[in-house]
Amino acid sequence: MKKINSKLILILLALLGSASCDYRTAQQNSAVDETAPASTELQIVSTFPVTVKDSEGIETSIAQEPVRIISLLPSHTEILFAIGAGEQMVGCTTNCDYPTETMKLKKVSLSNPGSINLETLVALKPDLVLLGGDYHQRIREQLSKLKIPVLSFESQSMAEIERSIRGMSRSTGHVDAGEKLIQKLQQKTTSIQEKIKPYQKEGRPHVFYQVWDQPLMTAGPTSFIGELIDLAGGENIFDDVDLAYPQVSEEILIQRNPDVILLPRSKKDHSDATEIVKKMSEQPGWKQMNAVKNQRIYLIEEDFISRPGPRVVQGLEKVAQALYPEAFQK
Repeated sequence: MKKINSKLILILLALLGSASCDYRTAQQNSAVDETAPASTELQIVSTFPVTVKDSEGIETSIAQEPVRIISLLPSHTEILFAIGAGEQMVGCTTNCDYPTETMKLKKVSLSNPGSINLETLVALKPDLVLLGGDYHQRIREQLSKLKIPVLSFESQSMAEIERSIRGMSRSTGHVDAGEKLIQKLQQKTTSIQEKIKPYQKEGRPHVFYQVWDQPLMTAGPTSFIGELIDLAGGENIFDDVDLAYPQVSEEILIQRNPDVILLPRSKKDHSDATEIVKKMSEQPGWKQMNAVKNQRIYLIEEDFISRPGPRVVQGLEKVAQALYPEAFQK
């Protein structure tokens, strides 16, 4: 077994998140409940000061609309730009590469995956830092000592993505835009499901999503990738594993015989797609699997499916297209 390298660590940092925390938030005089469902007529007003409870259950009071925001996760950065808060940002990590406007922001990452240059971050004089994950816990503690407002959001489901959007939109003064974004994601999800519904009569295809090759890792049912497979009409062959991203054996994979294999591909990977699929198909024992026999191995841009942000519905559509190509041929 090969040693897990830095690229795998980066992928896991993007994917892994803790279990959902309690989002029950007492309604503030000047705040809107972030768990409230989106209404068809948006008449929400965001005022400051506002108190927001994050994924860790920690309440943070924000005195006025932040204008020097730093994001430590690509998904958070994408959400900020999607709700119109991009112009309020002053920094992000080197992994934050979408949209293109992020190229103008100061980078606060070090070379090691998940590490942050605290000195650079503090020098930017942020009035709000958005982070997430246990690997940011130390940074949170350090920033809290410096009295810098910090909010942590983690998403392992579509519902948690919506809650993250609400939390970020409330804390940045873009509540209305946040609700509109949530409605857009919900409508797109419904549209995709309606499109594939007529083609599900013969059953749901069995799906294997490969997170990493050595060691062989997949997406379990508790991950939002697992939920995307379900929403796209697939049956995850490892839905009985109670882990977000478990390591599995090739023997069990071959035994469970997936109909479809999904493989994330970095946009920086310029390898020939045909060669990638061919190499995977020629692995010992893989030729006996239905997905290989029927040439149903598909590459999906990993940013669409590994970042729990606004583009996750594009990932959902890509998965649905792989599972039900006939539904998208019209």
